[in-house]
Amino acid sequence: MHIMKIFIQFIFSLTCSVIFGLIGFTNGANFGGNYGFPRFGGGVGWESGGMFFMIMGIALGSFIGITLARKLQKEKLKFKIASITTLIIICIQIAVFYNGVPQFALFGIVMLLIPSVALVAITNLKKFP
Repeated sequence: MHIMKIFIQFIFSLTCSVIFGLIGFTNGANFGGNYGFPRFGGGVGWESGGMFFMIMGIALGSFIGITLARKLQKEKLKFKIASITTLIIICIQIAVFYNGVPQFALFGIVMLLIPSVALVAITNLKKFP
């Protein structure tokens, strides 16, 4: 039954990361197009704003999704570890996209899965004696 709880946490995390990623992209593209956004990910303006805020939305959505799943399952979330992991994931994703979008296939799916997998794995680690 523990595997099912972990699977539910992963699905919640992945679903929220997709939703928040889309919200971040639309709001970032709107902001970048109207007010200008510095060069990021090989573009300027709405392209870079959308990509930057999409990365933030994916990571934060993943964090919110796992927090929701844990609350619904009445399990305590290792909040400090999950927060630090989310910040590290955001930094890694921004560093990867800073000079342009990598050219290999399925990179978008991998970038979407990284926060969910990392947060589920880290928050479900058991302490070994």
